[in-house]
Amino acid sequence: MTVTTSLLIGALLGAANAVVAAWTAHKAMGGAPERALHVVLGGMVARMAVVLAAVALVLALVPVHRGAFVGGLGVLFVGGLLAEVALVLGRAPGRSRPQADA
Repeated sequence: MTVTTSLLIGALLGAANAVVAAWTAHKAMGGAPERALHVVLGGMVARMAVVLAAVALVLALVPVHRGAFVGGLGVLFVGGLLAEVALVLGRAPGRSRPQADA
């Protein structure tokens, strides 16, 4: 398998994780504030288990270029985590934004 294909497979897996992370954080922040952190952390643990299993299966069964696969996955995985943290911190309950000075 080519390096480009391996990179795209890793990026696709990382992007899928990032989309689910953003969706979970968005749904959690729209619900009860006292349960939001539980939903976000529970979703994160479940996603990490699924991604770990998917990575293990790909590395064991598909002849990918390992460096490219892990690189593509890693960049979008970290990007998804940063987006999830930004969503959670941006909508934290009790946080008010200061008024803009004119």
